[in-house]
Amino acid sequence: MKHIKSYKIFESAEPNFPTTREEVIEVCEKYKIEKYSINDDLSIDVDGDVYLDSQSLEHLPLKFNYVSGVFYCSYNKLKSLEGSPKTINGRFSCSNNELKTLKGSPQTVGGDFRCYSNELKSLEGSPRTINGRFSCSNNELKTLKGSPQTVNGDFNCFNNKLESLEGSPQTVNGNFLCFNNELKDLEYFPEVSGIIHIKKNTVNLLVYTFIKKADSFMIEDFVDYEIVRNRDTVMLDRLQTFIRDNDLEMPDLEEIKKHYKIIE
Repeated sequence: MKHIKSYKIFESAEPNFPTTREEVIEVCEKYKIEKYSINDDLSIDVDGDVYLDSQSLEHLPLKFNYVSGVFYCSYNKLKSLEGSPKTINGRFSCSNNELKTLKGSPQTVGGDFRCYSNELKSLEGSPRTINGRFSCSNNELKTLKGSPQTVNGDFNCFNNKLESLEGSPQTVNGNFLCFNNELKDLEYFPEVSGIIHIKKNTVNLLVYTFIKKADSFMIEDFVDYEIVRNRDTVMLDRLQTFIRDNDLEMPDLEEIKKHYKIIE
């Protein structure tokens, strides 16, 4: 009787990295990866770019260590970033996948970090410093816990479910685009050098008269005045004092009452 080799039912549940140098070479040939060297642990260093876009991958096919150029693995079905390079000199893009976590992502990225259009509920695992733009829009984030602490380009977190900016970067040296979320206060707001865009957040009803031109000191003042409490209550006297002290236009109270309780 012929014996049939049995396979695991959930073959794609875990990465299946090569176990020999010959297998590493075969995978590199398949995905047209050139100018690489194989390390003792069978990870590879690449002197150039790596393009793994649109390959229907559920897991990365190799363990990468260092990539001198860009690393793209977008438009796949990735469920994990295990095997990602530890260091990339250029951009890293894992957008348009099925990622729920950034665990395993590179810790040193010389350019942009793009993880938008996934299923992320946390930014845990992202690098601490991004030298370019950080884009985590179109996910399922409720907070920014785990985000990089310094972003030298734009920080894009629009089209999420953010209820709080807790965990946001300390410094954003570009624009801060956070529109279309569920923010009702500005606590934990980062220091931003560029344009601030928070339309389609409830808190914009309170700050639209100054937020676009706001500097970090004015936003810090807004938070320090404790105008919003418990994310659902506006202290009218504090709001009026803040508006008066900063020579601003009073926002539309009737519209605010639709979304907050107002204590006079």
